[in-house]
Amino acid sequence: MTPNDSATPDDHGTAASSADVPTETAALTAEDQQAVDALIDHGFDLEAACRAQPALRERIIAAHALLSRVESYPVEAPDPALIDATLARIDRADAERSDRMRVEPERAVRGGRGRWADFIAIACVALLAVSVGVPVLSQLQHRKEIDGCAANMRTLGSALATYSGDFNERPIMAGFAPDLSSLASWGGYDNSRHLDVLHERGYCDRACLCCGNDRDQHGYASQVPNERMNRAWRQPAHLPLLADRNPLIVRTVFGQPVGTAIENSLDHGGYGQNVLFADLAVTFEGSPILRIRLAPDGNPVEENIWVPADRAGSQDGLHSPGEWNALDVFLMQ
Repeated sequence: MTPNDSATPDDHGTAASSADVPTETAALTAEDQQAVDALIDHGFDLEAACRAQPALRERIIAAHALLSRVESYPVEAPDPALIDATLARIDRADAERSDRMRVEPERAVRGGRGRWADFIAIACVALLAVSVGVPVLSQLQHRKEIDGCAANMRTLGSALATYSGDFNERPIMAGFAPDLSSLASWGGYDNSRHLDVLHERGYCDRACLCCGNDRDQHGYASQVPNERMNRAWRQPAHLPLLADRNPLIVRTVFGQPVGTAIENSLDHGGYGQNVLFADLAVTFEGSPILRIRLAPDGNPVEENIWVPADRAGSQDGLHSPGEWNALDVFLMQ
């Protein structure tokens, strides 16, 4: 079959080749579509398609003849130079992409030159990761320590509530109630010993008696026993009962000067302190100065939980215990 072969419509509107082989009409009918499908299903094997669809034999033969024209149509062979040029461009593109994605060690440093930009970029990424990652990890660790201390303090609060319900008083170490007026400084009074009663009588484990960051286990700071504030332990008022270590007392014990500066507990790096209230609430306070009600019907006042008020009502430092008026919240270990 050549390009000059032609098909002429006969009187009945069908097309015929020079070999009188029936060909397709301009629009495929459903039967013609089935004939083409049969050829495709049998890999254009004419005999196999006819055996599979004997009722469509003539249509299959016509479709096969028409498709054979397309296969035998003469086409000029491509220019070998064009094929070579195309393959060369493909190889060059692959090589350039591989160079961009590979860091060659032998080319990294050569005679003071090389791919320093790659190493500078890597160093910048590493520096960024350290500068961002380390503070984040440190903050997460700090938050974990605060939460652990708060959970420990809640356990201790439950033990205090149970003890108070059993004995109708706060835990006070028997025989350990010295005359405060005889003490030269607050550093000579170990107030945390009163909480030891909770462990000794089985109300809590010893680990509950101090913050996990208290390496020396000095114990939590708690309200110094006095008749007025002892009543707060037996009622659900929002008054501070316990807190992390008082930093001013720590300074006094080690003979360091104590000023009037507002300081946070050392247990959490100076960021703040957990505080347990008489209503068993535990909060992390960023300052030792709290706004509380000393009396149920009183107005809120600012109270520094680390500093005792003197007889004039002033909280201006750690004076001798004999000068304390026992009318404020003062927590010490």
